[in-house]
Amino acid sequence: MNQRIRVRSAVVLFSCLLCAVGPSIAFAQGTGEVAVGATLAGSPVDVRVVARTDGEVAGIFYSSVVAPGSARFSLPAGAYTLVVEHGAGFARGAEVREITVQAGEEVRVEVEFPQGFSPSQAWGYYGVDLHAHSNASFDASTPPDELIAVQLAAGLDIGFLSDHNTGDGHAPFASAAKKRGFPVILGVEITAFRWHWTAYPVDPYVPQIPPMVWMGVGSPAPTFAEARLHGAQFIQVAHPYWSGAPYFEALGRDFFDPNFDLIEIANSEFDEEDQRAVEQLFAFWNEGKRYVAVAGSDAHHWQDPTHIYGRPRTYVYVEGELTVEKWLAALGKGRAFATYGPLVDFTAQGGAARPGDTVVLARGEEIRLQAELFVAPREAPRGLALAQVIKNGEVVRDFPLDGRAEATVTFADAPTPGSWYVVRVVATDGDQAYTNPIWVEVR
Repeated sequence: MNQRIRVRSAVVLFSCLLCAVGPSIAFAQGTGEVAVGATLAGSPVDVRVVARTDGEVAGIFYSSVVAPGSARFSLPAGAYTLVVEHGAGFARGAEVREITVQAGEEVRVEVEFPQGFSPSQAWGYYGVDLHAHSNASFDASTPPDELIAVQLAAGLDIGFLSDHNTGDGHAPFASAAKKRGFPVILGVEITAFRWHWTAYPVDPYVPQIPPMVWMGVGSPAPTFAEARLHGAQFIQVAHPYWSGAPYFEALGRDFFDPNFDLIEIANSEFDEEDQRAVEQLFAFWNEGKRYVAVAGSDAHHWQDPTHIYGRPRTYVYVEGELTVEKWLAALGKGRAFATYGPLVDFTAQGGAARPGDTVVLARGEEIRLQAELFVAPREAPRGLALAQVIKNGEVVRDFPLDGRAEATVTFADAPTPGSWYVVRVVATDGDQAYTNPIWVEVR
């Protein structure tokens, strides 16, 4: 959980207080109804709608989990800007509409989204938010069944749930997903006082955290073992340098347990804590420890403008038809990138290798790298600012991209034994993405 969550929780509490007095204010001013219909290629799609007035957020609404493409809500009479999203700025930009609400009347808004860019269709990459909460968590407000509509509106390919120390949200989350034919991964965020890890997929168990682990002074090996017994294929270090639960602050201590699989390098908004996680992951890779870089929003509140489910997210390359099992297997191999918006198809040797693969070369033979890049607008236009090739933790090539929406960059190098390469991409608004490594073995 990023430190900003504490501030966000205060925002949500204030919003709830406004909700408590809202009916009397609405009665005095009068309210009207707003009906938003949304389609993509002629078919209804789930949406997130942000209503603003005088530059302030007046409400956040979603299409119904049982009626995709249709969002209905009430607003006090007045002028509003509606920001309607499907894909959360990853596949396409938002559609913006100006409306005036009259008391006792209905305003209808129809939105047809452009086709946009599909990383699954173009490249075979499928996106999941690998850190998401429902109100089964003690500090969250999103109902687990409504979370399905929220994640569908974000344009995610698989749903994901990871509540604090409970699986109570699993059943309603999975039931709502089944009605929509939406595959899901069910997890638990193991939440001690000092450390957090996300385990998945798991049955709905309650972690039994030993007191020494709870206080951050004992080995979490029993906690990891318990998660594995409940089905966990992966243990993911959540926000490893967040000041409230910094597991990586235990590095070098005799109770530090390295038997996890994934490291969250992007959580909520990218900040210095996430940058430290990136740098530590580079150090692990230089030691030959092939942990996988992932991203998740850590969102808790569906109607809070600072909590955006699906941003950031993890994309994984899957060959052929998507299944949860294939997605998880590919994640374990590191065929993934973590992103706040930019999309990356990183390959080597003419597409023969992808992140997670090892390229075997003869001494003196070059590795040939290529990255296809794309970034969608959000509410405003944006483009690609920079791509970097990083070798063994050091930038070896910068590619200025001058604000283009799409680009392809290539790079050749003669690697030394044990080399690895990743690509970092930065958009003009500062959003960024990191791939996992392509590894090199020189014989």
